[in-house]
Amino acid sequence: GLTLAEIEFPAYYNYFVLKRRARVVVETTDTADRLRTMMRESLFASRRPTNHEEFANTYLRESRPDFVRETDHFRRGPDGKCKDVDDLVELCVMDGGVANVSDRLRIEKRGGEYVFFVDGTEHTRTPAALEIPDRVTPSSARVASFEPPAFGLTVLGASHGFDPDGKTTGYILWIGRRGVLIDPPVDTTVHLREAGVMPKIIDGVILTHCHADHDSGVFAKLLEEGRTRLVTTPTILASFLKKYSALSGIDEEALRRTFSFVPVKIGQGIPINGAELYFHYTLHSIPTIGFEAFYGGKSLAFSSDTLYEPDTIRKMCELGVITPERRDALIDFPWHHTLIFHEAGVPPLHTPIAPLAALPPEVKERLYLVHIARKDVPPEAGLKSAEVGLEKTMRIDVDRPAQAEAIEVLNVFCSIDFFRELSMARARELLLFAKRRHVEAGETIIAQNSEGHEFYVIVQGSVSVMRDGQYLKSYHSGEYFGETALVLNQPRTADVVARTAVELLLLDRHAFLYLLRGTDIPMRLVRLARAREARCFELFGLNSALRQLSGPQKTQLQTYVDRVELKAGEVLWKIGDKVDAAFVIDEGHVRIDLQDNDAPRPDPYGQATLFANVDAMRDGRAHDTAARVLTDGFAFRIASGDLLKFLQGNPGVLLSLLGRQVTE
Repeated sequence: GLTLAEIEFPAYYNYFVLKRRARVVVETTDTADRLRTMMRESLFASRRPTNHEEFANTYLRESRPDFVRETDHFRRGPDGKCKDVDDLVELCVMDGGVANVSDRLRIEKRGGEYVFFVDGTEHTRTPAALEIPDRVTPSSARVASFEPPAFGLTVLGASHGFDPDGKTTGYILWIGRRGVLIDPPVDTTVHLREAGVMPKIIDGVILTHCHADHDSGVFAKLLEEGRTRLVTTPTILASFLKKYSALSGIDEEALRRTFSFVPVKIGQGIPINGAELYFHYTLHSIPTIGFEAFYGGKSLAFSSDTLYEPDTIRKMCELGVITPERRDALIDFPWHHTLIFHEAGVPPLHTPIAPLAALPPEVKERLYLVHIARKDVPPEAGLKSAEVGLEKTMRIDVDRPAQAEAIEVLNVFCSIDFFRELSMARARELLLFAKRRHVEAGETIIAQNSEGHEFYVIVQGSVSVMRDGQYLKSYHSGEYFGETALVLNQPRTADVVARTAVELLLLDRHAFLYLLRGTDIPMRLVRLARAREARCFELFGLNSALRQLSGPQKTQLQTYVDRVELKAGEVLWKIGDKVDAAFVIDEGHVRIDLQDNDAPRPDPYGQATLFANVDAMRDGRAHDTAARVLTDGFAFRIASGDLLKFLQGNPGVLLSLLGRQVTE
């Protein structure tokens, strides 16, 4: 999900600030075409016409944007002509491994290096391929625990793509103590986890538009833990899929299957965690949405990227770019809300300071600026920039809806994969059975060797797991513990101690087993307990693909594994056999034989090797290799149906395994 060679904003900076066209050297015309597609979506969203099915029937047709007219207006230069991708950036394609970038600069690809010549003399060399280090997933949160508000907003970044000192804009909208990300910056989940905010309390992502400082973190988030809900309009989604299919090389349909799409209807409320959100299209160079959120008798307005400058808006109406009705809707911004987060920046794409400085003092009291460097806000304007960070979260006091408690309990249990599919009747019983408990930091929740009577889910806070006084791991919000003693009917195997003040939901033994009766979950939990005893979690950490999984993902995958014995000479599969399982080698060695007998035979594979032909599993194809055990040992076996079920809910893992059969 990372963009390792971002060209969008460097191209903008060269063109709009330095007044020159950037040159980008690529090896193939295919790469050039893909970059051109990406830039075209970012610049003018392929000039997609307005889709009137995105609007509620009650939303006046005359008030709706004409995307083609508005986009063409913003991309028109001083000469009156519409600018295209090639006006901003020159894509230089290598010919025979050579690119003559200018009269003085030539680049040649020689083996695994690029060689740079200046005035015919070699100047420097760089590797042609980058070694990308493993991304480290924090194993534990900091001790300080963040308490999400019932309603409010956290600003993750408040600046723009041209500010070298500030972080690009991104937010968490908090509703009912659960979060929805808005245009998250790259690595948001990692930073939040380090701060004690676990991904399981984030319910989805709102994508406002497809500029790199707003959508790059969205792509990364979709490939992380769990299956994410993406909230946006079909128009913006189409642009996002086309852009990131071009960037990643993954076809649009495969990308579309990695998340759950929640379509926005302009002018019609969308319920999220008990709140109601109303979206609107802003005035920007490509289709962009802002919204108003209502919860517990209070409200919040989020402008998103927009040009709010009444005189300019009126002139656009005079030019026929927008209708009088759209003009009036844009000028009549909803300044009445409890809190207002409004962008400011450089026109003509963004809102200048002047119209915001002219607002009444009582509006400016509730107004927070975003998408602008702090140094660019003049002190005399009477305006304030939004503060960045979890500790600066804006909290709105609300009267929580009567059903808020029930929604919170269900949300917590829905973050656990095996409770997610409970029937409506069982969900009702869950609300009756679940009890709350508050534990202060340092208190022991479970004592090693004691009898197990309860299953625990963490609503808020962190706990440490200790065995014989030695630290083993930590659990955080949305994670669970205490199930092993219940399903195996054995004493507690470890102490669990509160690292912070902890809010828990618990089920007693009878309720826990009753709710899971008639499902495969008890057997999966037995597998989990046995896998933990065999240190499967640690084994996953030795594999280059599996070590990228978060703690909850590793736990979920362990509920599907069976530890099997390997005997020297045993055939794990033959060429032509159905691909019915994946294996992770724990001990011993396995040899792979290829269909082509003349091809070099790979070296034997040992501990932590993952054999998973996911492509064949999905397509119903047979093995095109054979596998034979060379030395005695053990492996963890995962049935293909179980692995595919796991991958369906973890699309980032799925994409990392496609196109490969063996991962060491």
